[in-house]
Amino acid sequence: MYSVFLVEDEILIRDGLKASFPWEQYGFAYVGDAADGEMALPLIRQTKPDVLITDIRMPFMDGIALSKMIKKELPNTRIIIISGFDDFSYAQEAIGIGVDNYLLKPITKDKLAEVMTDVKAKLDKENEKDNYLEQFKAESQEYEQFARVRFFNQLVGGTMSVSEVYEKSEDLGLSLDATHYNLVLLDFTPMNGAVTAPVYSKHRARLSDQLMQYLKCCPEYIVFHWSMDTYAIIVKGDAYTISSHTSTLIENIQRRCIVYEDEINWYLAESGVINRLSEFAKACQIANKRLGCRYINPQGHVFTDEDIEAIRSNNEESDSAQIDQRLVALFLENAEESEIESFLDNLINKQTKNALKSILFCKYFSMTMYMCVCDYLRKMSLNPDEVLGREIRIEMENADEDKVMALVQRMFAAAISKRKNEFGKQSRSQLSEAIRYVDEHYSDASLSLNEVAKEVNISPSYLSAMFSRENKTTFVEYMTSKRMEQAKHMLINTSEKSQTIAEQVGYKDPHYFSYIFKKTYGLSPKEFRAKGRGA
Repeated sequence: MYSVFLVEDEILIRDGLKASFPWEQYGFAYVGDAADGEMALPLIRQTKPDVLITDIRMPFMDGIALSKMIKKELPNTRIIIISGFDDFSYAQEAIGIGVDNYLLKPITKDKLAEVMTDVKAKLDKENEKDNYLEQFKAESQEYEQFARVRFFNQLVGGTMSVSEVYEKSEDLGLSLDATHYNLVLLDFTPMNGAVTAPVYSKHRARLSDQLMQYLKCCPEYIVFHWSMDTYAIIVKGDAYTISSHTSTLIENIQRRCIVYEDEINWYLAESGVINRLSEFAKACQIANKRLGCRYINPQGHVFTDEDIEAIRSNNEESDSAQIDQRLVALFLENAEESEIESFLDNLINKQTKNALKSILFCKYFSMTMYMCVCDYLRKMSLNPDEVLGREIRIEMENADEDKVMALVQRMFAAAISKRKNEFGKQSRSQLSEAIRYVDEHYSDASLSLNEVAKEVNISPSYLSAMFSRENKTTFVEYMTSKRMEQAKHMLINTSEKSQTIAEQVGYKDPHYFSYIFKKTYGLSPKEFRAKGRGA
C-alpha cells in the first residue's frame, strides 16, 4: 500500500477528501494533511509520502513552491496538483516542474479515482523496475563477492606478485593505494559444538547488514567475507592516520557487536601495521595466531599479543600441570588443522612443559588428550578406533618428551578432519536439496539465494560458500545457466516470442533477459533462433 499526503487550505475540501474517498480501496494509506505549504513541509519530510496532493493557491507557501522543494528533496514522490479554471497557467507551470497530474475543482469522486488509479499504476511499474534493479544488484554483488574472496586468498597466500595485486585489485575496483595497512579479522565462530551447517540467524543477518553499511561508507576500509564465519578488513592509511583508523574501526565494531552479545559470539584480532603489499601473508598469520586465543578465552572479544602473553603468564604462574579439557573439546568442535600448533602452545603452561620431561606424565598427558578426542568422535557417532587406529595406544605407551606433542597433534588433526568430512557429507546433502529446489523453481522471477537457503534451513552465506566450493560456480551462475538452457531450448523448439520466453524462464525484463542471453551465448535471442533454424 502506498502513502498519500494532502495539502489544501479550504477545510471543507480537505476534510471531505479525507473522509469520503475510499483511499485503501485504491491502494493508498492516508498519512496526513495540512492547510498550506509551510505547515505541510515538515510533516512531508517526516512521513515521506509516495503521493502528494496539493492545491496551487494557498497562503504562506503555494503549491508551486512546495512542489519544487519536494521534487528536490524527495524526487520519487508523485505530485498531483489541485487547481481551478482560473489557475490554468499555474497548472502549466506545475506540469513543467514535473508533477504527474492535476485535478480541477470541483473534485468528483470518479475523477479522483481515475487519477489515483493512474498514479498507482505508475508506482507499481516503478517498483517493478526497482525490484529488477535490486535483483541485478544482488546478482552483481554475488559475482563480485566470489571474485573478492578469491583475490583475498591469493593476497594472503602470497601467490601474486605486487604488480598482479595492483592489476587484480584495480579490476575489482579495490583501491590499494595507501602507504600503510593493517589487517583486522572479525570472526563469528558459534562455539556451540554442533556438527551441523549454520542455520539462518536474524540477529547475525541484522548485525552483518549494519557492519556492511558502516564499512562501505568508509573509504579507508576494504571488507572481504573471507569464510563462512570470518570477515577480513583491510585498513588503509599513512604513518599518521593508520592507528586512528584502526582504533575507530574496532570501536565501531565493538559498539555494534555488543548489542547482540547474548545471541552471537564475536572475536577480533589485528595484524599490526605493514607498509608493503607483499607483507599481507605474514600479517594474516599474525592476526590468525592472535585470533586463536578465542579457544583459550571464549569469553573474550578483542585479542592482541598482550592477550597471548597474559595467557602464557597465567600458565607460567599456575602451579598445576592439569589441562582444561573443556577448552580442548571447544577447540576440536570449531578449529581448523592449521590452528593446532598455536592452540597447544597457548594451552600448555610451564608446569605442564616441565612435567612432560617425565615419561610417566607424557603417558598421562597423551591419554588425557586421547580421551578428549575419543569423547568428541563418539559425539559424532564415530568409532575412535576406526578414526585413530588401534596402534595409537601402543604409541601412547611409548610416548616421551620428543614424541608426545607430535602424537597429540596427529590425534587432533584426525578428529578435526573427520568432523569436516562429516560436516561435508551433510553439506553436500543440503547442497543437493538446494540444487533440486533451483532446478524446480528457476522459472520463478523472485527466486533468490535467501529463499533457497531458507528452504534447506541454512544460512545464505553458507549456501553461497558451498556453491562456490563444491560446484566451482556461484549460486547466481548456476541459476542463470538453468534459465539459459531452457531459453535456448524454447527458442529452437517453439515459436514463442522472446518476451514470453523471458517471462517463462524467470526474467520480468525482456531487455535484461536479452543482455544475459547474449552474454552467455554471444548472440541475441533473435540471432540465436535464426541461426538454430538455419536462416
